[in-house]
Amino acid sequence: MSDLIYYIIANLVDYWILILLMQYVCAAHMDLGRKNAVIRSCISVLWTTVTVFCPIPAGVDAIAGMMVEIVLSVCLFSRRRLPDLLRFFPAVCIYLFLDLLPAALVEEIVSPSNVQLAVQDNLRTFFSYMVDATLLVLLLILRHVQIKYRTRVHFSVKEVFGSIALLFFSFIDGALILTLNRTKYEPVIYYWIYLIVFVGGYVLGVGYFAYSLIESRKRIYRQTMARCETEYLRVQLDSLQETKENETEVRKIRHDLTNHLAVISSLCQEGDYEEVRKYTEQLSHEVPQVGSRIPTGNQVADLVVSSKSKICEANGIAFEFSGTLKNLGVMAAPDICGLLANAYDNAIEACLAQPERYIRTKVSTTRNYTVIEIVNPVEKKVSARSSIPTTKKDRKAHGYGIEIMKQIAGRYNGSCTIGCDGKEFRLKIVLLT
Repeated sequence: MSDLIYYIIANLVDYWILILLMQYVCAAHMDLGRKNAVIRSCISVLWTTVTVFCPIPAGVDAIAGMMVEIVLSVCLFSRRRLPDLLRFFPAVCIYLFLDLLPAALVEEIVSPSNVQLAVQDNLRTFFSYMVDATLLVLLLILRHVQIKYRTRVHFSVKEVFGSIALLFFSFIDGALILTLNRTKYEPVIYYWIYLIVFVGGYVLGVGYFAYSLIESRKRIYRQTMARCETEYLRVQLDSLQETKENETEVRKIRHDLTNHLAVISSLCQEGDYEEVRKYTEQLSHEVPQVGSRIPTGNQVADLVVSSKSKICEANGIAFEFSGTLKNLGVMAAPDICGLLANAYDNAIEACLAQPERYIRTKVSTTRNYTVIEIVNPVEKKVSARSSIPTTKKDRKAHGYGIEIMKQIAGRYNGSCTIGCDGKEFRLKIVLLT
């Protein structure tokens, strides 16, 4: 009975390591709420119990058995079943070279005679559990960080093949380590080759893979920040161009105004007031419309909001703005632009896929806070605990807009939260002003 309990616990830990790797490293789309977590655990325990009392056919190893549990979980709790099933393979590769291989090497190197344990027969299980527990804790920490900052790690095709290549390299390196460990070399030569060459190669391989992932995300983040600054400069340039065009139109109106007044004066002197009425009506239709901005109370916000409203008008999106942003004077201009531009870009992207298109902005202020709420329609409910689905082709670079808005709001002791009721998506930005 105790062996069954140990087996169930070990299988459950391995199951959750794979689930967390799929979700928070390989960017799966599964619902990991508390209720579903309990159901998933029950599925794993039930399958483990079945395999104990009804052994699986020969040739079906533990990974294949685990895959059955993963397939059941993905089919029941995933929003995108096929892509998530494919994410199982890179997750297994990462699991093998981060969990199984280190545990096997430690168990091979450290003999029972060199470690004082209460139960010598459980040495192999002990080290396996230690590595499993360490990896599970690290993945839970990663889960907490990604939920808190609402970020995702999107594996590109290149990175998936990189994880598979790293797996093969790790097992070749591990096989060489095992071979050297079982070969009777002189102690000095043995430890020199063993520790420096092969263990160092394994650590450097895993380290370089992790470094490449981090650098890739940092590069994307820097590119996103650069786009925010470029957006601010573009808005300023558009504003200058608009101002120049408005001044040109005003000069034309002033140039013709004298002639129009002279004609109206002559008609009045002749007493032909009906002709004056017709002339003024015709003149009102011929006067060119001068571009106008949406008044928000802040000069930078005026530029951004007016620029995005023109994009909405060009795409048939009803744009509404109410309230004042006059308290945003304490914020740096690029921060205002980055905050509003990212918010409206996300809303516009979501509206383009909707039959009913609108973006409503409501600003409310108190003595110390400014609250900006932006609402746009959605087709289905979006979980506030998950990342926002995207229609962009470059999915790898998606998700940093929300992160940037959260960081900007955090600089001013504020917050950026999302909510969805299945019909409307709400972005709420709270700023200490």
